[in-house]
Amino acid sequence: MKRTRCLIVVLLAGLLTVTPALGEPIPFPATIGAPYTGRMTVEAFPVDGGDRMHRAWGDAEVRFSAAGDDRVLFSTTAALADGGSLDLSVTVVPDGDGVWRSLSHTGPTEITAAGRVLSLTEMEGFHMVLTGQIGPENGKLTLRRIPTENAGSAPDAEMLTVFLFDVSLPPPGPVSDPEKDDGREPPSAAEGRGACERIEWRLVNRWTWGGGMSLSREPQCVSRKSTGD
Repeated sequence: MKRTRCLIVVLLAGLLTVTPALGEPIPFPATIGAPYTGRMTVEAFPVDGGDRMHRAWGDAEVRFSAAGDDRVLFSTTAALADGGSLDLSVTVVPDGDGVWRSLSHTGPTEITAAGRVLSLTEMEGFHMVLTGQIGPENGKLTLRRIPTENAGSAPDAEMLTVFLFDVSLPPPGPVSDPEKDDGREPPSAAEGRGACERIEWRLVNRWTWGGGMSLSREPQCVSRKSTGD
């Protein structure tokens, strides 16, 4: 396993190179302010190879926010359907060669003028390697969470976890008609909200950072079925 990790680190180190600053910075390649939303898939594998151990899905958001002084906050968040979550962020600034680079001391991040994303940081004993492409309207990113020798004894210390993001800006919504849109909900929507016929305790698999997968009993609302009246 140690040999595998060393090989991964060597390969990742060659991906990121710093180019001398030349010329003027160019505009940011992605849309600033509006959230890119979509789906995320997470898969876990043994770090030394083998069949997939876990798979889950969830909702993802990627956002680029103006942070002042030609700075952009690049944030990635996700909420998994099984209860797990992800929240990463880094601030980037323009370089003289048109590449936006991070100010983080945990590792380099860069976004090129063409929207190519490449990041290598370290967090709590894991390499966080983010690659992909982002544009004015959509993006596809892959985050790999690779354990280092300092990962400790957590259950996921022997796991390679891969997060796949497929996000885009929301399409323009229809123009509302003020004469028809009075802000009231249809009766069926208002009456059906929060109607639980009963509460059942069910076994649920949960994925947590540093804790891997765990099985717990949780209350689940069973919705009241419509009688058709």
